[in-house]
Amino acid sequence: MEEQGYIELRVTNKDNTLSPKDIDINEVKDFISDVESFLYPNRKEKQNRPHISYDIEEGSAKHKFFLPITAVILFNGLTSEIKNRNNLDFLDYKRQSIIDKFQKKAVKEGYVIEFNNSMSKESSLVIDYTTNFEMIAPTFYESEFYLYGEIYQEGGKSPNLHISTKKYGNLTISATKEQIMDGEKKTYKPYGIKVRGKKSFEDDSLTDLELIEFIQYKPVFNKSLLNKVIEKASVNLSKIANVDSWLDDIKAEGI
Repeated sequence: MEEQGYIELRVTNKDNTLSPKDIDINEVKDFISDVESFLYPNRKEKQNRPHISYDIEEGSAKHKFFLPITAVILFNGLTSEIKNRNNLDFLDYKRQSIIDKFQKKAVKEGYVIEFNNSMSKESSLVIDYTTNFEMIAPTFYESEFYLYGEIYQEGGKSPNLHISTKKYGNLTISATKEQIMDGEKKTYKPYGIKVRGKKSFEDDSLTDLELIEFIQYKPVFNKSLLNKVIEKASVNLSKIANVDSWLDDIKAEGI
């Protein structure tokens, strides 16, 4: 069994009166979720993470997490680097957002949050109402996207169309009159559309979408074509020792 250690977030307030009984369960839930996401930012890492146990202790309020020493080393390294650089610019978006969240909580509640761990006698990082750890990563990126679903409304004074998709729900796409009027009426028919717009780093939501072109969507199951593709791929698939594990590694979000 791997050596175990702990990480600790010690929270105090301005008049040093805080105790575990003052911490609401929603705040406890946030601390647990944020620490997990700071250590394991993406879905696959969360699925494969080691066992983590939690306790809240006296001494103001100490949120304590018991976990393998490799995770403690990662936590100590990241928080120490934030302290040394005094900024977040080296972190990925998810980790930046979590530190930014702690910073906002410290300012709003008048908290001092000390990041401690079993590897060091001193705090690796302190966030309070005087520090200024703000996100510098962009919240979205601009690109072109392909969307598939049923168009359920077109037109309007400011021309647009509405499409219902499985992955993103109902979306509004701005368009020109010419794009909407061209060809047959598309309402209540399955279509693919190519759009440009913004995609959020935080939750993958799409915004500011503009229509580029329609793609007529006619999904047809072709068993003969499928068999040919399987036959062609089987040569290389046979070289993979564990196909299930390989497929898990290449799966994208939402699949």
